Amino acid sequence: MTERIPREEALRLQLAMIAGNEPAGGLLEVRWRLPQGGMGQCFHRSGRAFALVETVVGLGRRTDTYIGCAPRRHRHGGADAIEQIWALWADCDGDASTVALDMFDPPPSLVIRSGSGENRHAYWQLREPIAVQHAKRALRRLAHTLGADMAAAEPARILRPVATRNFKSDPPAPVACVHLEPVVYRPADVVGHLPDPPNDRPRRTAPAAPVDADDPLQRIPPAEYVERLTGREVGRDGKVCCPLPGHDDRTPSFQTYPTPERGWVCFGCGKGGTIIDLGAELYGLEPRGAGYREIRRRLASDLLADAA
Repeated sequence: MTERIPREEALRLQLAMIAGNEPAGGLLEVRWRLPQGGMGQCFHRSGRAFALVETVVGLGRRTDTYIGCAPRRHRHGGADAIEQIWALWADCDGDASTVALDMFDPPPSLVIRSGSGENRHAYWQLREPIAVQHAKRALRRLAHTLGADMAAAEPARILRPVATRNFKSDPPAPVACVHLEPVVYRPADVVGHLPDPPNDRPRRTAPAAPVDADDPLQRIPPAEYVERLTGREVGRDGKVCCPLPGHDDRTPSFQTYPTPERGWVCFGCGKGGTIIDLGAELYGLEPRGAGYREIRRRLASDLLADAA
């Protein structure tokens, strides 16, 4: 189906696809970025997915909004709140991944333009669910084959819904459905023939620029700025549960290093870098141009005000 798809109808179908035939008691999670920082969160019954449309559309008009890609059984967003998934998904960032998606067989049931260039979120609706203990392997096979974001290949992932806007761009870009086919697959039809990815750890993201020793912000030790910016206590080993939006980390996979030059890295979501990179993630800003200047202004206000 390639003709223009009404956005609210596409959103209804996306929510129904995620909800699947979840038994009574299932919940759909919605999160949104708060003006003062951090994320808001609410849950709706999965059996009443259509009732979520007005909520999602309303939030999506004014802030970045996300939905859980799998129904929850408890009112929190971690993987232990999930028993099964009713769709497979892939977060295709970059030209190579979107080209691989266009060539992939079987084609997805739903493709969404996420509002960041030509990046796509793809979903394959399933006839029967995959138990959570097998879901991550299936999602990683799919992401590996497509060259998609491996951090999105986990059951508790949240992604942008149709009919919202991506506020990382100015003006905010619409999140739109670009492909919809009423096709339902068996899990084996989608990932049964795909190879498992290598079991290497995520690589550390390199800092965008060398650390400037004369910059007071970039002299702050990583453990100190992580604690002060997130309110989470860093352990003696430099580890803490990942505080980044969208990553529900139940074990400490976020590592801070002793020096500003080495910065930080999360071995769960694969992100890392300098104090500027952390500010970009927490404030929802791009670390370049006006976004870079705003990140520095906020960091100085949060970290250096006491020293003034």
